[in-house]
Amino acid sequence: MKRLRVGTISSAVLFLVVFASQESGFIVLNERHQGAALGFLLYLLPGIVGGLLSRGSKITCPLLGALLVSPLCLLLFNVSNQLHYSLWYQVTYLLSAIFWCACGALVCFFASEIFKRHTLL
Repeated sequence: MKRLRVGTISSAVLFLVVFASQESGFIVLNERHQGAALGFLLYLLPGIVGGLLSRGSKITCPLLGALLVSPLCLLLFNVSNQLHYSLWYQVTYLLSAIFWCACGALVCFFASEIFKRHTLL
């Protein structure tokens, strides 16, 4: 139970840190509205770290952490931006970030299953 909380809390905190650094402009990987948004790849980190720190449910803990902190991220989105984006843009941005966090958790789960099967052989 304790490892479950650690994975969820660490994922939530890292998700919030990545979101705040993206929105504040502290980390800029590309210019706005030009090309692919490579900054979304940073959202893999909360999924990977949350998956590594949780014992049983390596996918649901990071996803739960990202979902729990998403209303706060939506609030930060409205407070910090000088440009006023539509609600649809904000929701799709958050859903994309949650998707990449879940992909990081899936990578962690896949790697742990590979190593577990490798040690059985």
